[in-house]
Amino acid sequence: MPDAHDHDKSVNELMSAYWKRENRRVPVTFSTDEHLWLNLAGRSFSDFYRNPKTHLDVYLAGLKWECDNIRADRAVSYPDRWRVCPRLWMEENQFFGCQVVYQENDYAWAKSLEGSKSDLLARIADTDAEATIKNSEIWRLYCSCRELADGMEFAGRPVEIVSPGQGTHGIFTKACEVRGIERFCMDLYEDPDFAHRFLDLVTDKEIERIRAWHKLAQTGVTLPLPGGWGLCDDSLQLISAAAYRNFVLPRHERLFSVMTTGTRQIHLCGYAEQHYRCLREELGVKVIDGPGPFVDHGKWLEALGDDFGFNAQMDHSILLIGTPTQVDRMMRDMLTPAAKKPGRFQISGYIVARTPLENVRAAYEAGWKYGQIQSAG
Repeated sequence: MPDAHDHDKSVNELMSAYWKRENRRVPVTFSTDEHLWLNLAGRSFSDFYRNPKTHLDVYLAGLKWECDNIRADRAVSYPDRWRVCPRLWMEENQFFGCQVVYQENDYAWAKSLEGSKSDLLARIADTDAEATIKNSEIWRLYCSCRELADGMEFAGRPVEIVSPGQGTHGIFTKACEVRGIERFCMDLYEDPDFAHRFLDLVTDKEIERIRAWHKLAQTGVTLPLPGGWGLCDDSLQLISAAAYRNFVLPRHERLFSVMTTGTRQIHLCGYAEQHYRCLREELGVKVIDGPGPFVDHGKWLEALGDDFGFNAQMDHSILLIGTPTQVDRMMRDMLTPAAKKPGRFQISGYIVARTPLENVRAAYEAGWKYGQIQSAG
């Protein structure tokens, strides 16, 4: 295995070629989060979300562990500075007034709001973005981490705290979680006027929330961003293409128009192929992140044009509980000749607690074995 310097040089060359659409191998990367980090540290999810020192210590140790233990198409040398973005996955739900439930051994989650439709609309409309953020748990966590990191070094590198709140986990997804998934899906059919009004409000408040974070954290960012921006909206797998076009597309368009003049990206989990054509042709999305092995990536890369690409994902359950042979087969099946388009296709994996490192190595080795691109055409 090459040393860190040689590895990083090779990765830089690969990714430089990728952005020029000249790469001769498909990049393979991995990501981690507190699900793994807390297991390594022997700390609880509740402590991570509610104790700033635990949050910072576990986060930094997790980033260092990635560099020390995971070889993939990313740098393994320690960065010039450790960048920590405090995380509370239910930040947006709490912003909309939902009660967050903290668990010891799993991610936090949030209860949906009760009350009538009119009360819900009034409550969301009255949300003052700046005041709500300044009174939130994520704001206190962010400020506390900044104080702790002031002048701090970790593994010989300075620590920088990056502002959260600059994206969203989804207009439709948050509408479902705030209203209740089953209730809101029924609203689409039983009371579409309410659904439209509610989605408009959620979109308005998401824009206000993101702008307020930039202002309060003094990021110096002016919207729209010229360099591109992306969002998640995993619950889109619940609805048809027609429902997306009617209820969500106009709100996505408004949000993207506020956020960026550059490349539009979206992350989708699950079976959401019914939306790909609309996302590309009507919304102008150029990168879809998340599609797993169940998607015929090559077919869609051909159908959606030369300026469209996938950041595909492995089947994380196979990475977790499969054998190295099964991992190898999964990667082989994803790395078809039709999918291996220079600058338009890469694969990522998600490492959780108890994911065998031999499976991670098997996936990366399979990327080298099956990911070679014979022609850059």
